[in-house]
Amino acid sequence: MSSRKRGQSPKAGTVPHRAVPRHDSSYRSFAIVHEDEHVLVVSKPAGLLTNMAEDGEQTLQDQLRAHFRQPEIAAVHRLDRFTSGLVVFGRNTRTLEALGALVRDGKLEKRYWVLTVGVPQPAKGRIDAAMERIEHPRRKMQVSTAEHAQPALTEYEVEETLCAYALVAARIHTGRTHQLRVHFEHIGCPVAGDNIYGKKKANAELRQKHGLQRQFIHARELEFEHPVTGTKLKLQAKLPKDLSRVLKSLRA
Repeated sequence: MSSRKRGQSPKAGTVPHRAVPRHDSSYRSFAIVHEDEHVLVVSKPAGLLTNMAEDGEQTLQDQLRAHFRQPEIAAVHRLDRFTSGLVVFGRNTRTLEALGALVRDGKLEKRYWVLTVGVPQPAKGRIDAAMERIEHPRRKMQVSTAEHAQPALTEYEVEETLCAYALVAARIHTGRTHQLRVHFEHIGCPVAGDNIYGKKKANAELRQKHGLQRQFIHARELEFEHPVTGTKLKLQAKLPKDLSRVLKSLRA
């Protein structure tokens, strides 16, 4: 049985990515959430890299450059391949520099939906744990007390408990690689479906019984001041259908 807090539940939205197009493909998988002459915000499907691909794989950045016929479009931040949700792009050098400053100053607010294996305690809290990159066949990052470790802060609140799992609203104040995945593992509640930092047994159960095929992280909301117009933007992306189906199955 599930115990849900008051508030609106996430709804189904963008369709997950199901192909790996090449650079010369006309395939389009993104959904435009905000567009003006300076800034683009799009909803990235799971399975598609934001940028920096190898072996000729087409990225979200490649698709945007081809779609708008504007080769200078570039991502301001990145999401993991199997994380869906909102990504900000700049359309010219001046805007990219200004957006980059917002990211560095922590003024690009990023909020996520995360399903965890186990229920975080307390139900609302902060994970303030520095991280460092490591040499490992699979893992890239870990929590560290080393002097060179980079500060990392995550705020979270449990929105709904689903037996041994929890739907968590999270906000990251820093943008470290794999931050949510490492931080939730650190408090003993790894991200559901995470094949690197997660729990194999729980992931297998979620895959077989509830159809979870990837890590359950969705970048659901961005809030920032437009770097040119000064307008406050608060943008949202609905939960994709694949993750919505998993929640429906867990609630049953």
